[in-house]
Amino acid sequence: MARRIADESCTPAEHFVLAVAGMEESLSRRIRESADSYHSFLLNQVHRAQEEERRRIARELHDRIGHGISVAHQQLALSEAYRVADSARASAKISVVQQAILETMENLRQLTSELHPQTSLRGLEKALMGFLEAVEDDGVNVALAVGGDESWADPRVLDEAFLIVREAVRNALTHGAPTMVLIRVNIAPHELSASVQDNGRGFDPVAVRGRGGVGLTSMRERAELLGGRAIVSSEPGQGCLVELFIPLARQSGGRGDV
Repeated sequence: MARRIADESCTPAEHFVLAVAGMEESLSRRIRESADSYHSFLLNQVHRAQEEERRRIARELHDRIGHGISVAHQQLALSEAYRVADSARASAKISVVQQAILETMENLRQLTSELHPQTSLRGLEKALMGFLEAVEDDGVNVALAVGGDESWADPRVLDEAFLIVREAVRNALTHGAPTMVLIRVNIAPHELSASVQDNGRGFDPVAVRGRGGVGLTSMRERAELLGGRAIVSSEPGQGCLVELFIPLARQSGGRGDV
């Protein structure tokens, strides 16, 4: 095209037509390239959204459905152990199993209807106490300390904090074989912080992460989605410490305002 424009035998009108044709071809090429690039961008966005949704579904199934099944299984085992020596206690464990199954069924209904999160907690401390009663183990001393004002935190923050702390405690009781678990939660106007510490067998966090465990990943992801952090510290034979830090947005007219 450039050689044809440079040809002196062409008239000015022909030069103009060739120039316009060249510009049109160049513009069309750039539009096609831009369209291809935008199409690739959209595909990447769709892929990312699908990946995030899959990760969210995995968290919900593990933390809500998996927990209920785990509690039911544990309490059934305890009821069998108490069946002969303490029938009243065995019956109490069966009641816990029934309640865990009902809650799991409700959570499953919620997950299958647009995977909507469960109803907000009536209170973080009450929810944790209810959970600890459900997983009571005679061989483990569990202590819970909650300080601060729950009204400083958004209900969604309390809900997610409960799931993270619950998962940390469940991991300690299921995998750590501890004799002591200490749970601390503090709610300040600017931050919700929590910790779960046990004196169990401990583990290598890097090795566990390499095996693709869902529990630790779920805790970290839930904290990060709220702009916070979940830190897991452990060594074989040295127990485990899970720390949670979630920043709190100050509510207009709330008690946290200066």
